[in-house]
Amino acid sequence: MHFSLFGDWWEAQNWAQQVFWLTAIVSSVLLAIFSALSMYELSQGGGAEPDRRPSRFFHPRSLLTFFTASGWLAVLLSYQNISLPIALLCSIAGGLLASAFAKALVRFFLPLAPGHNPAAEQLIESTGKVMEPIPPHRNGFGKVHINLRDTPYELEAITGGGELKPGVPVRIIGVIDGRVLLVEPLEDEGYPHENQKGSRV
Repeated sequence: MHFSLFGDWWEAQNWAQQVFWLTAIVSSVLLAIFSALSMYELSQGGGAEPDRRPSRFFHPRSLLTFFTASGWLAVLLSYQNISLPIALLCSIAGGLLASAFAKALVRFFLPLAPGHNPAAEQLIESTGKVMEPIPPHRNGFGKVHINLRDTPYELEAITGGGELKPGVPVRIIGVIDGRVLLVEPLEDEGYPHENQKGSRV
């Protein structure tokens, strides 16, 4: 009986509403699966994003977010006194906004996820600024702030030269144990080059 009622309800929908419902449901399920797999990968320490990846717009997460948001918005609008072209335009616009918002959230919260660090090869030769003082001659840890692919990070760092104070621009010349940065001050910013190239790890 329940299946019969569902069938009657489905048959009562016009073709556009059926397409909208299918798009919304399928996209929602796939987005949930993709999100769960991404969270599992982060929890296993595989949070670094690969160097070779689809463009930002065609990233699977962006596409699934777009179709999920636009699908559900189209479902809602299809029951209003709105023409189909207007409903489609509004749903597409809503999907684009939702995709951009989700991307911004991921960019903000991803660096905070446990076990997430950029890959070492992405960090080498990148630049940043000292956030917390770094003791001289590898005698302690400080922190540096970097922006990698428009994503901010604050990571532990050491230096082989003199003490580096907050605000000093630095270059990353090595990564120790996959998580601690070896940095040197930038020459072109008026700070002496205190590390030799042979100190890289």
